[in-house]
Amino acid sequence: MNFLKKKQTENWIIKLFKLTDQNSAEKFDMESKILFCNNLIEKITELKSENFDINYQSNYKTKKGFEKALKSKKELIICIVDFGSDKTGTYFSITNQMLNLKEKPKKSTIDFCLQIKTEYINEKTILGFNKTLIEELDFDYGYTTKLASDFDAETERKIKKGLFSTSVKILEKDYKWNLEKTNILNGVIKNLYPINYLNESHFTNPEQKKTISEFGELKKLNNRIYKWNLTDSEIEKLKSTKRIELNLTE
Repeated sequence: MNFLKKKQTENWIIKLFKLTDQNSAEKFDMESKILFCNNLIEKITELKSENFDINYQSNYKTKKGFEKALKSKKELIICIVDFGSDKTGTYFSITNQMLNLKEKPKKSTIDFCLQIKTEYINEKTILGFNKTLIEELDFDYGYTTKLASDFDAETERKIKKGLFSTSVKILEKDYKWNLEKTNILNGVIKNLYPINYLNESHFTNPEQKKTISEFGELKKLNNRIYKWNLTDSEIEKLKSTKRIELNLTE
């Protein structure tokens, strides 16, 4: 018997996406949105942010230094805020991808990813948190699920542990989603999750609209976004019958 084996825990994974062009990406106020998310997470989890990364280049250990750095940066491409994740499993990132590209495409996305250990927040609070984020940051699509603590939040796959390191395999479908997510206002869905946030474009296809109305629980969140809840059995049935066109399959 392995007495040193850690007890398996679960994390909430929240991912939200906002479609941008060059103009909207440049006008998106990354500084205020990052601080808004940080303060909101601190409030609902009672955890304190303690490690901050800006543009993969600058790392800060104090909130005061981090806030000062945010104001001084000409461009904020990505920010990662950690809440002692080694113990709490909690961190978030915001990425404004258009700003990182020399040759600007017609469309890109602003991506939000949050991982919170389930012991710090229940589903009711998660749903309220999601609603606040969608309205404050004007997200167009997203989802929420739960994963075991030995899963990677970015790829949503199990982490492989070696003798001295850990790794996650990057697959073709990861690259496919990075290309397809610019079509989130053209009916694109990444996958099926327990909690899905859809926009009007996801109802333009008559067959897909019919399927969404027949499965799960659909509720209008605001004048643009719908929350679609699914059980595990409904997700399995929809995937097996392929009644929803997915852009990242199992």
